[in-house]
Amino acid sequence: MKRRTWTEATIEAELTAVVATLGRFPKRAELIDRGLGGLWTAMQRNGGVPAWRDRLAAPAAPEPRAVAHEDIARRAYFLAQERGGDPVANWLLAERELRAA
Repeated sequence: MKRRTWTEATIEAELTAVVATLGRFPKRAELIDRGLGGLWTAMQRNGGVPAWRDRLAAPAAPEPRAVAHEDIARRAYFLAQERGGDPVANWLLAERELRAA
């Protein structure tokens, strides 16, 4: 069997596929089970496993969008007109809707 040559590009390609399958960074044993035992050593030699873990980590969730107080009040007013109900619940719903938009 031919020995595999690991470059940053091949490490990233294989590792990205495994991360997508698992939904998280793999453990060494999981790489070995997939026939990718050399990948762990290659990561160690090319920046270290923690650096690769950080590199392929899921992007952080975006910060909640800033919404003006007046916009929330306006939307809460219209929610109250449409549905009635608790003013606080309408306010919270308006705030969630506007931050998600």
